[in-house]
Amino acid sequence: MVRMMKRMLCLAAALLLLPCLAMAGEMVVDDAGLFTQAEIRQMEEIITRIRDTYQMDVAVVTSTAPGYNDSQDFADLYYERNGYGLGDDKAGLLYLIDMRNRVPCISTSGVMIDYITDSRLNELFDCSYDLLAGGQYGQSTITLLTRLESFLRKGRQEGSFRYDAETGERLSGLYNVLTGGETLVAALAGLAVAAVLYMAVTARYNLKGGAYRYDLAGNTSCQLTRDDETFLRQNVVRTRNTPPPQGGGGGGSSGSGSRVHTSSSGGVHGGGVGRKF
Repeated sequence: MVRMMKRMLCLAAALLLLPCLAMAGEMVVDDAGLFTQAEIRQMEEIITRIRDTYQMDVAVVTSTAPGYNDSQDFADLYYERNGYGLGDDKAGLLYLIDMRNRVPCISTSGVMIDYITDSRLNELFDCSYDLLAGGQYGQSTITLLTRLESFLRKGRQEGSFRYDAETGERLSGLYNVLTGGETLVAALAGLAVAAVLYMAVTARYNLKGGAYRYDLAGNTSCQLTRDDETFLRQNVVRTRNTPPPQGGGGGGSSGSGSRVHTSSSGGVHGGGVGRKF
């Protein structure tokens, strides 16, 4: 009888947990009731493409929940506690329409922080603001997601970096990308150097004439007597800068830096809060 009661209690607990598990990682959580079903389907199509193509998560949340004043921390904690993020770094973005404070908010995590620089963050807020302020919440969100997808398609910005949102201290080096032309030139230069070295060594060890040839395989050897590991280009830049000026979108600066902050639970996030609508 006791064993049967334990099984029944375990089953009841599992059934109670099922709704919570079903909500975890949901693409669109429209608690404020702002979207139509057609708009939600369109959002989910864009989010699915982003997840499949770039291996980064995206979520849209609307909220009227009382009991909080900090929209940014609400978005950060919602992301952390509801199973969002792909990969070891939990990469992704959460877009919050906070109807209680009437502000949009974005929280980024993992490598998504590096893709959504302050200038791109402002663009996301700006491109969707008029529709948002006009009460077209679904269309404004679709516009924002479409712009987000275009940013991911373009890749990380040249010269992007992370910096502390409070102190302005740079936390990473500049991100530099080789262009296709630069890659081709480097490859050709490497092949040319290798060919010159090969011909020089061959000419040195092969005697002229057909009477004698130096036995390269039999008369050469290599023995390592020391093994040093040398780390190149490994440095940490700690430069105190003043925080970049605020941009028109209300979420960051106009530069290619990505501001980073810490949530109340200790998680590291990027993003920001847009202006009121």
